[in-house]
Amino acid sequence: MIAFRFHPGEKKLFKEEIDRPTAGPNDAILRIKAAGVCHSDLHVLDGEVPFLKNAFTMGHEVCGELVEVGSEAPDTLKKGALYAVHGPNPCGNCLYCRSGRDNLCDSPTRAYIGLGADGGYAEFIKVPARNIVEVPQGVSAEVAAVATDAVLTPWHAFRLANVRQGDTVLAIGLGGLGMNGMQIAHALGAHVIACDMRESSLDMARQLGADEVFHSKELEEKLKGRKVDIVGDFVGRESTFKQAQTLVRPGGTVCAVGLGSLQVPFMPMIVASYEIRVQGAFWGTSTELRDVLRYISEGRIKPQVDTGKIEDVSHWIEELKNGRVKSRMALMPKTAEARKPKAA
Repeated sequence: MIAFRFHPGEKKLFKEEIDRPTAGPNDAILRIKAAGVCHSDLHVLDGEVPFLKNAFTMGHEVCGELVEVGSEAPDTLKKGALYAVHGPNPCGNCLYCRSGRDNLCDSPTRAYIGLGADGGYAEFIKVPARNIVEVPQGVSAEVAAVATDAVLTPWHAFRLANVRQGDTVLAIGLGGLGMNGMQIAHALGAHVIACDMRESSLDMARQLGADEVFHSKELEEKLKGRKVDIVGDFVGRESTFKQAQTLVRPGGTVCAVGLGSLQVPFMPMIVASYEIRVQGAFWGTSTELRDVLRYISEGRIKPQVDTGKIEDVSHWIEELKNGRVKSRMALMPKTAEARKPKAA
């Protein structure tokens, strides 16, 4: 089969012919239906993920049709059904997995799907059967694929921050993560303030339920000294992380979600004096992925997804790098029809 693979030290993907995977006793084989493109791909290709020492097929946001299961896989799995892949690829046996925090699995042999283990920029993928989640009826493959990270990650962050009815939540940055994050906060009952540099993103935020929408340059002036309960920094650069620490209320929470920079400034005088909680968040749990897909199927979260061809993955990675991907991009087999997202 054709796969698009990363090789350590290289700045681009390589199109290669590799063997189609076969299922071991506890595995599942999916025929790829959609695979999302993510900024994490850029970090990998730019050499910013030093622990990746082996070649592998990239693509960590994955949805596919189940075509083969191992002899010891759960008999509840349905061939022909659509499944989303839980990218953290947990072992299922360690303390973190058994305590419901399987995104933090500490198995020494664990490798993330598409970020160490073979991922979705291919025709087929093999994953442990425990790490696939059935996609509800009415949720498309492209939406389910991007939901495995672009929705799951902000969902996990805001659940860790305990977003509740009546909270005021500020979403900084309305890219793939932030646009979903503001919808999640809205769905959880929060009053949502959204900001971005792009007018098109601000317009979309209004359509998707943001209560207040401001251009980033005008944010502090428009808030006029108001503080918020929770800030989601979906950019992760020096300017946004500093701003997040200054706009959250005493005792509030800053969610560090975006990975725009490898280092951001921590302001101890503000954080300590006002007992601000800075909350890290990594991907999400398999249980949360089920919750995310349910909320999408109920129409409470509407991920904005454009589609392209898997064969054009290098083009779309370059487009993402140059800021020309407006929402989220899912790549599909050449037999699928690429299309623009429906209006929310």
